Amino acid sequence: MRNWKIILGIFLLTVLSACLLSKNIEPFNDTNKGTLYLLLEAEGFNVPELNTTQQIMDPKLAQSKFNKVVVIANTAKYKNSNDGHIMTDQWNNTLVSNLGLPVERWAFVCCSTNVTPANYLINTITTQFTDIKGFLIDSEDDPTSIADFVKLFNTMGSKYQYAIVGGLRKTIPPIKQYGIVFDKFFSEAYTEGNLAQYNLYKGINNKVDGSTCVDMTSPGVQKFWGSIKAKLDLSDKIVPTVCGSGDCQEELFGDDCFDERLSNRNINSLISGNPTSRKDFAIWYGTGQQFSCMPSRNCLRLSKSTCSSNPNCTWSPYKKNPNTKGKGVCSGNTSLKPWGCATTW
Repeated sequence: MRNWKIILGIFLLTVLSACLLSKNIEPFNDTNKGTLYLLLEAEGFNVPELNTTQQIMDPKLAQSKFNKVVVIANTAKYKNSNDGHIMTDQWNNTLVSNLGLPVERWAFVCCSTNVTPANYLINTITTQFTDIKGFLIDSEDDPTSIADFVKLFNTMGSKYQYAIVGGLRKTIPPIKQYGIVFDKFFSEAYTEGNLAQYNLYKGINNKVDGSTCVDMTSPGVQKFWGSIKAKLDLSDKIVPTVCGSGDCQEELFGDDCFDERLSNRNINSLISGNPTSRKDFAIWYGTGQQFSCMPSRNCLRLSKSTCSSNPNCTWSPYKKNPNTKGKGVCSGNTSLKPWGCATTW
């Protein structure tokens, strides 16, 4: 009898060890929690705002509200399998691991061209990374590029999830719009040229470096979620998406710049103060700055030579100049120091 108990004990320990070590075992999902999605532009997490805060959000809060974090790594700089580190640097970033959540790998794909066609990019990246769970495209991508990726998605089946990021919507786009029914729509709550989404700001006098800051006091948080409920409804397929960095500003009144970027503390306030049943949440990490905001407003007038001599400005030979309509523009060197409301973070 004793030998039988020993054998059974060894068997159970072996099964338990196999389960714990298996990468295919899904973590327990608490139905009271949601999923946190991180959407990245080409620079990944290497953006001035995160370099300042060194935190996405409070880890304890993240663990209390989310079952996992989906890191949607940007493929813009991924050209072949030798560039694999570009993707793993995003998925395995310390800012992500500090959240203490299981990480799910997605890829943000864009810009199918003759140089890097959609089928080459998808085939290369799925061959190198067999654990990718989903793909994201941008509604602002060229329509022919979107069509190329959608055509591929329709042949790849239910092994993956498919998502698109865009403006405010209450429902998933109909199949006739893109040729596919998406699993998720990341609805940018900071766009559409309307202040109602961040609803609103503390007041015209609450400005930093000419930028009016969003209101993350308790009443402001309540207004935000009330606006989200009205604008997006409560479908779990529509994920409210806020701005964590980059080109997320708009002109307010005259020379006023409405800075819609949210710090880690702002995001803590939003998530902890959510009174709705909505559980999923997304943060967009972009780059750059609107030309209407300082210091870019002043830099925009400079030529390539005068731009290079101004420490507050930086020259980009690739970006489109809103005045000349051609490539080549001088804009604010936002990595030099925190600017706008970021100086209060």
